[in-house]
Amino acid sequence: MADKHPVRPPSGAAFHGSDGNRRRSLRLVTIGGCLAMIYGVGIGSPATTEFFRAIGANEFHFGLITGIPMIMLLMQFIGAVALNRARRRKPLFIWCLIICRLVYLPIAFLPFILGGAGHPLMIPIVISLLALSTATHNFAIPFWFSWMADLIPKRIINRVWGWRQMAMHITWTAAFLMVTLALYLIEKPVIILFPALVVIAVIAGVTDILLFLNVNEPPNLVMTQSRPWADFMAPLRHPLYRRFVAFSCAWSFSCTLAASFMLLYVLKVLHLAPWKASLIWCVQGIGMAVASSMWGRLADRYGNRPVLKLCTTLKPMIVIIFLLLTPKNVVWLLPLAFLPDGMLNAGNTLVTNGYMLSIAPRENRSMFIAAITGLAGVCGGVAAMAGGALLSRISGWESSFLGHPLNPFHAVFGLSLLLRLACQPLVWRIKEPGSKHTRQIIGAMMDEWPMWIVRFPVGLYRRYRDARP
Repeated sequence: MADKHPVRPPSGAAFHGSDGNRRRSLRLVTIGGCLAMIYGVGIGSPATTEFFRAIGANEFHFGLITGIPMIMLLMQFIGAVALNRARRRKPLFIWCLIICRLVYLPIAFLPFILGGAGHPLMIPIVISLLALSTATHNFAIPFWFSWMADLIPKRIINRVWGWRQMAMHITWTAAFLMVTLALYLIEKPVIILFPALVVIAVIAGVTDILLFLNVNEPPNLVMTQSRPWADFMAPLRHPLYRRFVAFSCAWSFSCTLAASFMLLYVLKVLHLAPWKASLIWCVQGIGMAVASSMWGRLADRYGNRPVLKLCTTLKPMIVIIFLLLTPKNVVWLLPLAFLPDGMLNAGNTLVTNGYMLSIAPRENRSMFIAAITGLAGVCGGVAAMAGGALLSRISGWESSFLGHPLNPFHAVFGLSLLLRLACQPLVWRIKEPGSKHTRQIIGAMMDEWPMWIVRFPVGLYRRYRDARP
């Protein structure tokens, strides 16, 4: 790149921390991720949806509440430009994330500040504060991924992400179960319960960020004469990466179109109690926890591409399940579907990060990261707002198909299903040097926990036979 002049760390300044220091840093990163899960559950459980409904949010507002913060993902490009000129990543990352998490306190206590849940300024202020929170968060995202890419050795990056993701979703599941218990036992209005959850969440979230004060920070590669437009276009000009960007944007749009309204659908249309919805959503966390380390090992061994292809091919199944849900079957059908869906989510999340960090060059890496986490997220935000607008536009529409009643949510879910299927050719066009064929990974999965349980007891006997001298 002739137009860029990276300033490399002086001789001897490159990060070569001892294995002990590196392991200590990775432990802190993992513990921080677990605390971040507690924060995420506290601000994003079914109690949050009920809180927004209680203060007057409708389907259109839910589209804005989901979509506008996702549009703030554009801040990642600003963060990427800033990162190319920053010598240190830690201070700005810590300050941005602390501000991001503290903003949820005024959101939770806004009904008390304005003197009631029906105040006309309630929803506009909530959306503005959510936008501020996500803006500061997304500004720091390139700093985080660039920092971790320099900290974690590339040869084991998927295994490290896999173990971290497993620990995080075990914590997420436990936290969701605690929220479920609170929703079931505490007979208080959600306007009182939600602020209590947010206080606990913010304490955990700020503690998470403070742990990074003791995480090693390798020197950043500074681009002294980079040009923002050339930096922005670099991922789209990369022969391998631009295919990944195209798929990520299309996939984010197709998935978010339905995912933004799934919880609202089971609460509002299927009339599921919040504590039951919380309990069912825990199953996704269990699926992610049990499968994360498996996907990490397989991705390091066979490549990110075959895992991504397999998970993307199977992901449309969850939308089909939502099209079939009724008040009578939701309690047993949705948990059965969420377990494998959580396992697929674990694989998609892990290999997206793995591909992104392994293909992106160190020079201008921040812009390559923003092209995925930012641009794809913006597409998801547009999908959420479009879905909310569509639900409002066809509100009251009813029909039936083979005796199964249809409503506006089914129209959104059906459209999402068609778009997910349309994304399949895009994932097959993604290339990765050295990756194996998808057939190989399917066979290898059966020898990995938790999939070898499917072969029980034959698989158990073979393991015993192979273990004998």
